[in-house]
Amino acid sequence: MVTANRRTGEKGQRTPHNLDSYQEKGGVKGAAYCSCGAVFRDKRWYSEDGGSVRQEGHELVCPACKRIADRNPAGIVSLSGDFFEAHEEEIHNLINNTAQGAVKKNPLGRVIDICKEKDCITITTTDVKLAQKIGREVYKSHGGQLNYIWSHAEAPVRVTWTR
Repeated sequence: MVTANRRTGEKGQRTPHNLDSYQEKGGVKGAAYCSCGAVFRDKRWYSEDGGSVRQEGHELVCPACKRIADRNPAGIVSLSGDFFEAHEEEIHNLINNTAQGAVKKNPLGRVIDICKEKDCITITTTDVKLAQKIGREVYKSHGGQLNYIWSHAEAPVRVTWTR
């Protein structure tokens, strides 16, 4: 009996292990580094380690830099409402602190852009978890309504907060 796969929706097809098209397909042999300071070692990206990999590894563009160059976010956060307009500077500081803390833990999670429109702000990120974290931190600090909109495909997660 052949059933439809939950992720691909196609009958008889296996679920791909990695749905992110920005990750290297065959893996990376040895150590590598990106011009942004991210270092790839042991199948994982790390923050800069002082330059030792630059001597032994090869240069590679990290998935975050690829997303930034393509202007293709993995997460979109929208913040709006009367409360946001009254506390905009405080919320901006919270967003910046959250993003800086996330980069230390995961160098691939970065803010691409922050766009101010007349009654809301839109933040695009290179990582879905960073978008979730920004929305969760604003919600924990200020309450309001927080919604996540996930797609079954490789499209970005949309996080909306209003108050």
